[in-house]
Amino acid sequence: MIDPMADIDHASAAPEIDGAGGDGNQEVFDANAYKSNFAKMDKIRSFMGIASGCVAGVCGLTGLGGLVCFLALHISVNLSLLTFKMNFDLHSYSRESMFAFLTADLQKCAMSFMLFWTLFYGLVYLF
Repeated sequence: MIDPMADIDHASAAPEIDGAGGDGNQEVFDANAYKSNFAKMDKIRSFMGIASGCVAGVCGLTGLGGLVCFLALHISVNLSLLTFKMNFDLHSYSRESMFAFLTADLQKCAMSFMLFWTLFYGLVYLF
């Protein structure tokens, strides 16, 4: 099975070996497609952290308002990925649970969010 989200064509994909002695009942996992999907989702989530930090800073959100903004945008971006790219079929693209997928890269994105949140808040309201 070739993953459409990974943009890997049939010529470059590794042959599918089911590991079950040829009966074809076992699930096939393509590591190259998984790495490609993970890299693309990582870029989208990182950009979301930066963009949401800019939005929160320009809007003047402080304290829990900024935290709620970050969590809402993080969950909405992950749900958008799940809806538009994966058609709510998470297990075809990943072996993660739904909770693990929705909260993936939360700490890394939070650091980018904090950096740009404080930067844009300072630029707009302090200077």
